[in-house]
Amino acid sequence: MSTGLQPPAPPRRRPAFIAATVLLALLVAALVGEVLARVRGFKPFAAQPADIRVEPGGKLFRVLPEGGFAHFPGAFKITLPTGYEFRVTHGTNGLRTAHPPLAPDVKPRPELWILGCSLTHGWSLNDQDTYPWRVQAALPEFEVANGGVSGYGTLHQRLLFQELLKQRGKPAMVVVAYGLFHDFRSTNVRIWQKGFAPYNRLPDLIYPFARHNDVGELSYDGAPATYAEWPLQRQSALVHWMEQQANIAEERRVRSHEVSRALLKNWAGVCLKEGIPFIVAGISSDAGPMLEWCRVAGIKAVDISVPLTVPGNTNAPHDGHPSAKANRVYAEQLVAFLKSEVLPRP
Repeated sequence: MSTGLQPPAPPRRRPAFIAATVLLALLVAALVGEVLARVRGFKPFAAQPADIRVEPGGKLFRVLPEGGFAHFPGAFKITLPTGYEFRVTHGTNGLRTAHPPLAPDVKPRPELWILGCSLTHGWSLNDQDTYPWRVQAALPEFEVANGGVSGYGTLHQRLLFQELLKQRGKPAMVVVAYGLFHDFRSTNVRIWQKGFAPYNRLPDLIYPFARHNDVGELSYDGAPATYAEWPLQRQSALVHWMEQQANIAEERRVRSHEVSRALLKNWAGVCLKEGIPFIVAGISSDAGPMLEWCRVAGIKAVDISVPLTVPGNTNAPHDGHPSAKANRVYAEQLVAFLKSEVLPRP
């Protein structure tokens, strides 16, 4: 027999209780993720610019009016945090010297331009230990221009090439020193911003970059040389790992390597039209795929790299850049290629 009574309704969960439960679950998940990230060797972000001393003046770089940066002219002594010292000499145009001063009566020589980054400039080496200096000694019939600038990518080398054309006229040949890491510099993706911005001492710097537009053509732009950190990435290994994954995803969207290919192809085309031999020299061990692509595209290419993991090939523990020994190999391999593949045979 029915009593007409309804069963009691289940108690309704309060919104505050649900929110607290979800928040607690997220906190637990974040804590577990943080522990796993640290166990796997990930660390919070830490950018501690090295205390590098430059004398005189305290600065080695200047902002260019048209965007970008270059070396100050002059002679400098640079002291690294370990106390290691080296000296660099830049000419009036900011390019590092590749030979002792010439006598006033020396006749002009055809020019060989070697463009690159800090590996070509010869960071942590004295002038006479850089590979452009050694190339000059091996090819005295040329005037070698060391167009290496720390922080440059392929785009910035191309911009320097255009400026040198205005200043000096056509060279006898151009060597572009390429490393895979130049790709990120040319497109100015976050992977590069992250390493460059903490060391930048030029607050007014506008950093030039190139990317493919919606129709697949190269477009050029510039942006302040800054890097926007994620909240908590200096405190949390998990957040830092997530930021790294986002940076990798951005680089894949931008396709930096394809941008470098387009830059080199266009540059080689300009040189071909002007009758300037154009050579791509792989200066890092990861340059192989680009060198092979260059050969298929009809661009002369040579691998001059040395394994920087081998003791003695860098200036460790003072600095990770190539040593005088490595630069000697760069020069030997480049000169051998130029003599066999580019220069007229005697």
